[in-house]
Amino acid sequence: MQFKNLFFIIIITLGVACSSSPETPTNNPINTGNDGNSGTDNDNDNDNTTETWMTIPVPANAGDGMTWEFQADLSDDFEYEFAGEPNLVEFGSGKWTNFYHNQWDGPGATIWKHENVTVSGGNLRLITTREPGEMKTYTSGTETYTDKATRLGCITSTKRVKYPVYVETKVKAANAFFASDIWMLSPDDTQEIDILEAYGAQNPRDGQTWFSERFHISHHVFIRDPFQDYQPKDASTWQKIDGYPFVSSDWVRIGVYWKSPTHLEYYVNGNLIKVMDNLDTVSGKDGIDPLGYTSPTQTADNTRTGLHKEMDIIINAEVQNWNAAADRFPTDEEIANAPEDHVLKVDWIRVFKPVSN
Repeated sequence: MQFKNLFFIIIITLGVACSSSPETPTNNPINTGNDGNSGTDNDNDNDNTTETWMTIPVPANAGDGMTWEFQADLSDDFEYEFAGEPNLVEFGSGKWTNFYHNQWDGPGATIWKHENVTVSGGNLRLITTREPGEMKTYTSGTETYTDKATRLGCITSTKRVKYPVYVETKVKAANAFFASDIWMLSPDDTQEIDILEAYGAQNPRDGQTWFSERFHISHHVFIRDPFQDYQPKDASTWQKIDGYPFVSSDWVRIGVYWKSPTHLEYYVNGNLIKVMDNLDTVSGKDGIDPLGYTSPTQTADNTRTGLHKEMDIIINAEVQNWNAAADRFPTDEEIANAPEDHVLKVDWIRVFKPVSN
């Protein structure tokens, strides 16, 4: 979930794509997976049908002869209570753990804490705290920094997803100097799909405004040793969305259809905003893996697998290295005076698989 400072300079000169797309995908009926019936009943008058988080039409096309099946074991409406626990535990009927998917405690000036994960009022709430005198040392580029540590929350699904799959969430990004993230990551940390990456602080200090106005639409493929990180950086990766002067202005419904290892579709409030459907960079749009990081030979040949590994679902807040190095992290006063602004809230997250109709 990180990228180079140099990209900020480059992307300003490129401009950013608009939010709306000329394509209008076909909605497919939804199978809730409970009784085999569609979530919408065409035989009934629409006025008598109550739409729920499960039955909102999936905006992606499931394909000819296919319908969307709700995956109850991976979806959550957070309609329960979970107080912050100081130890690693499962919650949400065993769907989540209250930490990252390994022992790493976060990037930059972040320290993920189990107790910063809570559920109340129908929302997952990842809170922000700071301990006096607690510091963290990190690197950004070739420089080493030591700054005040920011305690944040992170959760990981106990089951994994794999294409073809549609994952969507209703989320309110924090109005704070850190990233609000909902993403998927392979267990070996080599393939990643970002559903939401939002830098929500509406305060303009330290050059924040450009980031807080745009949703970041991205993915990564990595080589771990020696470490290399590819992510697309073309103009479409930063998007202004109508109705959101800031990414934290309001609740947003955002999802990704991971259709195949070489096909991703991104949706905001039911509207298709971006399609990635090529391993290579074509017509100025960066590809899934133009450098060959998913190839056994680590070259851009025909052995590239694309995004083919099963992935954990991760929801977290984080002060990333590059932002912390630019002093874009919460101050003591901001955390103390606006604690609710420093909460990443998730109303629900839902997962669907296309199945034969």
